[in-house]
Amino acid sequence: MTKDLDELVSLFIAKLRMDGTLAQPAAEGSRNLYVQYRGQHLTLVLPDDALSSMLAEGDELARDLWGSDVTAKEAVARLMTVHLEESLETSPSEDLEGTWFYDGGFFVRR
Repeated sequence: MTKDLDELVSLFIAKLRMDGTLAQPAAEGSRNLYVQYRGQHLTLVLPDDALSSMLAEGDELARDLWGSDVTAKEAVARLMTVHLEESLETSPSEDLEGTWFYDGGFFVRR
């Protein structure tokens, strides 16, 4: 499962970069990310249990949302970008800097 989670995080980073967001692992092999979003510096914490839970549902999500040509990892990476965008856009504060934890459907700032 560790390899699957690492691949998922790599896909998520690639999706963020495709959207013009600067993103990189906090350390080599880390699942925590440093992200620059609209000029603000964020740390994203991606807990194994949240990622594993999303991957467990990934095949069904992929079929339902994008069809059978999309893999579970690709579907989850796509959804994570949506979850991040929605979480940041609906934040009550314009100051987004800080640490955001992924909780399988949304990111929450702590």
